[in-house]
Amino acid sequence: MEKLHLFMRALALVMSIVTGFFAGFIPNRANRYYSGEEIAAYTAAAEEPYPNGMIIAIGGGFDTGDTFRPILDRCLAHVNKETPHMLFLPTAARDDYSPDDAILTRFASAGCQTDVLLVSKASAEEAAAKFDWADIVYATGGSLKYLTEHWSAKGVYEAADRALKRGAVLLGTSSGAMCWADRGWDDTEPETLRIIAHGPFVGTAPGFACYTCAGLLPFCITPHFDSLGWRSYYYEAVNATYPSLCIENGAALVYEGGRYSVLSDAATPTRSTYLFYPAREIKFLNLRKDASLAAVIDGEIRSLRKGK
Repeated sequence: MEKLHLFMRALALVMSIVTGFFAGFIPNRANRYYSGEEIAAYTAAAEEPYPNGMIIAIGGGFDTGDTFRPILDRCLAHVNKETPHMLFLPTAARDDYSPDDAILTRFASAGCQTDVLLVSKASAEEAAAKFDWADIVYATGGSLKYLTEHWSAKGVYEAADRALKRGAVLLGTSSGAMCWADRGWDDTEPETLRIIAHGPFVGTAPGFACYTCAGLLPFCITPHFDSLGWRSYYYEAVNATYPSLCIENGAALVYEGGRYSVLSDAATPTRSTYLFYPAREIKFLNLRKDASLAAVIDGEIRSLRKGK
């Protein structure tokens, strides 16, 4: 019975991929969910904490030089320095990396001075100093569980907050996208029977769990949302007490000074980010054409936390 139940859920998620595509052509109007006064107040509140900072959360993809170039250009334009400092964090990869990693090479070729921070081996003081040096910080994919354990122990969350406040760019893919938000949903738990990406769509694979992250964006971020296994987060998102942003492979969510937008890989131009916020009856909203509602929710959550 459990396998049948999971199989029926998987079929529903297959249909959601089709409906999500067509939903991308429907305008997102914030006034469907908020009054004009709320929209103005919450949009302003979203701009308050990091007016000069940028976060780029990549769901996956953007793997080649040509498709990554728009993201690289956004970073360089934001920093606007002759020789930006770029810091590479392979924490989620358990601090395993190659000196000729493609990301390091691309930033170096674009005129950046690069450095690497191995958080698991560094002191809290070294981690803080390297973050304070950096204009651009790139976090790799891998195990979000491993990342959160080491970042919390070495004060990286506080260092990232300082960097964003002074205008740095924080970016990354998969775990490197989730790590900047309140929460991330990753498959780093013991194997269990669950929905998987390929037929028969039910099988044994590492289990998912939610992890507390840096808290710079007041959402739960889930990457790879075009994959059935990851798209099963839908069943969590529609019942959560917090808002969620679910990013497909080939899409990236951009936060810049409180404003949100979606980038798509040129190879997969219809890939997008989906918004869930059950408290406002927002479910499965495609942000590809207009991501401004994310800023309204961002400001609302920050205002609620301040008791406004």
